[in-house]
Amino acid sequence: MSKSKSIFMLIFFLVPFIDLEAAEYRLGLSMHDVERRIEGGAALSIEKIFDRPEWWHPYAGRPHVGTHISLANNTHLLYAGSTWNLFQKGKFSGELAFGAALHSGEEDIKNNELGFGCKVNFREMIAFGYKIAENKVLQISAQHMSNGSLCDPNQGLTSVGLRLAWKIN
Repeated sequence: MSKSKSIFMLIFFLVPFIDLEAAEYRLGLSMHDVERRIEGGAALSIEKIFDRPEWWHPYAGRPHVGTHISLANNTHLLYAGSTWNLFQKGKFSGELAFGAALHSGEEDIKNNELGFGCKVNFREMIAFGYKIAENKVLQISAQHMSNGSLCDPNQGLTSVGLRLAWKIN
């Protein structure tokens, strides 16, 4: 599938989630490719987490969409999925996310670059936060994208960083 068709399909998939009054926005910086350091440098992450729509399955968490932009112009991600709250204890919180990611990287290993096997992969994330204001949380997060050995190669991409989450409504 061509890049333009993949991007069109992702945008088409995301249209039902576009809402001006999202529940939460997240903005952060992370270290890109912490496992292999083939694609080093920082990455900017932007994410929007929505209130659970009425039609959304009650066990599916809250829907999210986001992007992970390599500031060194390596692999970029567009992703969507669900986010679950693990715990909230005083000012501390934890959450998990799972979904799919479309990447701009190579499918095969070429010239000392990562190879991801498939154009669309799984994406998992874990974050731990500390509430710094009534509607703001500072989070440390780790995300991983790979194809779960459905395609070959399956090198994956792991990033770790800090982000600020703020609730709108």
